[in-house]
Amino acid sequence: MGRNPNEIISDMGIYNYLFYKSFVLAKKSRNYDDCPVLGGLVWLLFCISLNILTIIGFLEGFGISMGSDFILKYKWPIALLSCGLMMFYYLYNGRYKKIVAYYEKKKEKSINIHPIIVIIFYVVVSFGLMLLAGLFKNKDWIFAQ
Repeated sequence: MGRNPNEIISDMGIYNYLFYKSFVLAKKSRNYDDCPVLGGLVWLLFCISLNILTIIGFLEGFGISMGSDFILKYKWPIALLSCGLMMFYYLYNGRYKKIVAYYEKKKEKSINIHPIIVIIFYVVVSFGLMLLAGLFKNKDWIFAQ
């Protein structure tokens, strides 16, 4: 038995929405006509990277070492692996088509926000949280003792 398409959408919530908006932006630019999933992943991977760096910053602020040297040493293999895993996630059984269809259907009933506005808003909020994590890690500003 297959899963309900709404369950597929809720697996990664905001990331699927960011994928959809990035996908729409890539379709409008017509740069990714040959591989539309890659167009959807461009901004999504950047946003996920900001979120991972934020989590690492907060964890290191709590004294949990995350092996930043390891991440810096193997940044390219990690980046290629994460890109490959995300490509597999969205290409598997045409998941990206289901996600696009789901949000296209919802678009008719809701306010249509330009994709770049959604992406910029998410990047600004994520970057702000990452800066806050850096302040927490270094015990600066309101986190000074």
